[in-house]
Amino acid sequence: MSGTISLESVSKRFPGGVLAVDDLSLEVEPGEFLVLVGPSGCGKTTALRMVAGLEPVTSGQIRINDRVVTRLPPRHRDIAMVFQNYALYAHMPVRGNMGFGLKMAGVPKGEIRRRVDEAAAMLGLTELLDRKPRQLSGGQRQRVAMGRAIVREPSAFLMDEPLSNLDAKLRVEMRGEIIRVQRRIAAPTLYVTHDQTEAMTMGDRVAILRDGVLQQLGTPDEIYDHPVNVFVAGFIGSPSMNLITATLEGSAATFGGSRLDLPRRAGLAAYDGRQIVLGIRPEDFDTAGAGALELTTNRVESLGSELVAYLDCGQPGVEITARLERRAGVEEGRPVRLAVDLDRLYFFDPESGAAIA
Repeated sequence: MSGTISLESVSKRFPGGVLAVDDLSLEVEPGEFLVLVGPSGCGKTTALRMVAGLEPVTSGQIRINDRVVTRLPPRHRDIAMVFQNYALYAHMPVRGNMGFGLKMAGVPKGEIRRRVDEAAAMLGLTELLDRKPRQLSGGQRQRVAMGRAIVREPSAFLMDEPLSNLDAKLRVEMRGEIIRVQRRIAAPTLYVTHDQTEAMTMGDRVAILRDGVLQQLGTPDEIYDHPVNVFVAGFIGSPSMNLITATLEGSAATFGGSRLDLPRRAGLAAYDGRQIVLGIRPEDFDTAGAGALELTTNRVESLGSELVAYLDCGQPGVEITARLERRAGVEEGRPVRLAVDLDRLYFFDPESGAAIA
């Protein structure tokens, strides 16, 4: 299987003037797993539904496998969709659920059996083909839903938060399962989630939406290392990036009584004497090294392998979060001296939010 999914300046305006998706352009390449991610209400599911044909497009064009499908009904788009809810037929065994769509399409019985058996083997469902959905776990039901999509052998797959109903451990297992299967079938896949960890661990590329507008599109590493604005910087990463309003004074940034000497950075000179937004990722702190800050520990969370410390930075209502090794020796209510990796600092314009080069 191979093909592409292309959105060309696609917009969706609902009655009442609500603009859910605004001039969205992106392309899912052959065999690529592209993740649409963003907070609730950002337009990601609306975008997916427009690709599926479940939501009419206000303007723009959608192509699947180089064929314009913008005005075609879902059944003529050659796509398969996996939803958040499994929506399995309770009275049918797994085999019946997986092959039902093919049966309705008039596919010969022998071909249905072949496709179902191949998909079941791929998903580890062979031993479960005669069971009813009530006899399956949540993860097994989701595999059946995936199998139902796979047997159709479509040009493209669409997935709408298919793991959100699973518990944390099963979500991790199913993430790997979905990627393994997608690599085998090599069809372009557009996957929607609100979970940035899911997006970063699964996506070949990640598209971040905010209020219907595409903020950044790139590989997980590109987005993590080079966020284009404050929103992306704060959204990607767990815990999220510390974003601190600071004043630039020559080669130093000052905030809340702290002073941090900065490396030379192109573009910063124009902000001398002005405020900037300083970004520091929690994992770029250490208890030893240069560029240290004197802070007070508000509270500490132990994650077993590491600590997450929440620190008073001297700005009302603003805490600095630091991920530290488990023997860092930080204690609640006590001062701590933390070093900052000065080569990993981020700078943003306080008005536009755009990254400063």
